[in-house]
Amino acid sequence: MSDNLLKQRARQDLTHYSGTAKTLHWVMAVLVLLMLAAGSQMLSASDAEKAEATIGHSAAGLLVLGLLIIRFGYRLRHTPPALPGDLPVWQSRMAVWNHRAFYLLIFVQAVAGIGAAATAPYEVLTAGIMPLSALAADDPVWFARFVALHKLNALLIAILAGIHIAAALYHHFVRKDGILRRMWPGKAKGAGDGGNAA
Repeated sequence: MSDNLLKQRARQDLTHYSGTAKTLHWVMAVLVLLMLAAGSQMLSASDAEKAEATIGHSAAGLLVLGLLIIRFGYRLRHTPPALPGDLPVWQSRMAVWNHRAFYLLIFVQAVAGIGAAATAPYEVLTAGIMPLSALAADDPVWFARFVALHKLNALLIAILAGIHIAAALYHHFVRKDGILRRMWPGKAKGAGDGGNAA
């Protein structure tokens, strides 16, 4: 491999996310959005319908939790690309705290979901094989608490996702600084595409 190619790849490492980071980001993003949509439909469902729906919902939730742990570990070992140098300080800080909040809220959502499944008044059979409801005895008080936390947290995640998407579109169409491109699926086009915060 030539020195020029090595230098070009090194520059791309500073301005673009790796394929692994992109894959984790987009798979989690799609799963979380689908779960928010599915969860909203479960609010008015009967216990029997909820028990049926949680077979897939809880499985997807555990998958998201696993991916979150993997992504957090990957993030600790790989420094993300730097933000554009001309980005206002308040926007840089918002980008950092936006991502920290995502990690926290998704983790809390998974814990609340597991708690609700464990104390539910109906059987929760994750993926049709894992009885999460067997983790604890039925408890209407704690079930109500976990469900309330799960609902509130889902709303916070939806708001945060909306802010995140709006910021990405702002950077792409208004600032045109390459922030969205560095996390966009596919091969990086070059080191001159700009920085990003995702």
